[in-house]
Amino acid sequence: MIRLERVRKVYRTRFGDNVVLDGINLELRMGERIGILGRNGAGKSTMVRLISGAERQTSGRIERTMSVSWPLAFGGAFQQNLTGVDNVRFISRIYDQDFAHNLAFVQDFSELGAYLKEPVRTYSSGMRARLAFAISMIIEFDCFLIDEIGAVGDARFHDRCNYELFGKRGDRAMVLISHDAGYVRDHCNRFALLHQGKLALYDDFETAYGEFRERIGLIAAPVVDHSTTTDRGALIEVAQHRALQDERFTMLVREGDWLRDERRWAEAEERYTAALALHPYQRSYWVQHAHVAKEGTDFQRAEASYRTACAFGEPIQDVFEHLAFVLDRQGVDPSTWPVHPYVKGPVKNQVPGRPDIEVLARLLWKTDVQEVEVVDLLRRHATFDDLLFAMLSDGRVREAHTAWIRYAGEHGVASNGVIPTPYTDEHGDTTDWAHTLCVIALSDTSDQARQELIDGIAAGQDVLPLLVALGGFAEWPLTRAALQHLVTLQIEQ
Repeated sequence: MIRLERVRKVYRTRFGDNVVLDGINLELRMGERIGILGRNGAGKSTMVRLISGAERQTSGRIERTMSVSWPLAFGGAFQQNLTGVDNVRFISRIYDQDFAHNLAFVQDFSELGAYLKEPVRTYSSGMRARLAFAISMIIEFDCFLIDEIGAVGDARFHDRCNYELFGKRGDRAMVLISHDAGYVRDHCNRFALLHQGKLALYDDFETAYGEFRERIGLIAAPVVDHSTTTDRGALIEVAQHRALQDERFTMLVREGDWLRDERRWAEAEERYTAALALHPYQRSYWVQHAHVAKEGTDFQRAEASYRTACAFGEPIQDVFEHLAFVLDRQGVDPSTWPVHPYVKGPVKNQVPGRPDIEVLARLLWKTDVQEVEVVDLLRRHATFDDLLFAMLSDGRVREAHTAWIRYAGEHGVASNGVIPTPYTDEHGDTTDWAHTLCVIALSDTSDQARQELIDGIAAGQDVLPLLVALGGFAEWPLTRAALQHLVTLQIEQ
């Protein structure tokens, strides 16, 4: 048995005490596999290190009546200046194991080849994790501590790890930590949530996971994490990293992955949609969104998502077969409407995606855009300037902006007629839309202009005239021509 009684762990910092674990209690018996849920920095890895003995608790008691591994995929137990072979020899001696037998296993399992004869300090983090896991398997511990082993190696290596752990050693006790809650669900029979230093225990995964969702704020209305990035190209390039650092995003896409694996296509699509609302320029999950839409036979939506992924930088080769399939199901020859790849440079020359069209439809038409319109616009227009020209040529622009067009005809296209119009989302907020619009239309202007637009939107001004007055689309020739044409038509009438 492993028993933690009132365990407290405090790190002293120059800013004061950082209480990571605050009086936690836990009992773990042979055959029990407990999965620990918790947000980044909650103290999960600290708890595992305390159980292993790699660190000591500040107060409280940890009792071990079974042998305990070091944290799997944790390389801290190694001598960095020794080779992989020498580390196997060292561990074998400590545990009185047959070195030759153990080395043969580690060579086969870790697949490190000649690197086993190199110092561990020269290994990548993945190589150290492979070595750590392989060496852990040569010792028959009663309890295995598993800290993010799912991040090690490729899918084939994951399968081998899972077989060694949960197949051959399924009767052992385990403490498992993973950012992939599905991994915890699939391999544990007890669950715990570590939050603000406290540990809550559960017998049911759904209950534990529901509490976890609430604790990290996933149930609340999502809020996009806007950065200081004002260039759309830079925003696309950093979106992948930012999204994967957002626990709400990763939680939603993992739920989508689970539902996808269960072939619950509509529910999976709903989760991916919610995740992409948080980080709309994260290209890889536009691909996943398209896949589940395709499986759910919504071929138009799938096409829009595949095209959006490519517009944001997904390699065309990786989605072409899928895109061709959904076009064929719509009775369309793929060569008729080729996909437009990601383009760097000024925004006017970049390729728009679905989120961009939705932002611009609210600006120009003051309405949501229909699915068939999204697909048609993505097919036909390879640049923002061309897209804006087409959207400005739509009659809905005149209906939505009649007052400003009349005013601009009298005072000039760049004039700002203050015509209050709300631009709010379903939560009554304009923040996300305003920031995205700034990135699209005002990336080449000053911070002051962008702030004036945001303030004007918040005050209820009509955004199109305000945007034009602040220098929006100044270097977009087709767009400027379309704006002038609108005013000319008003004057003639």
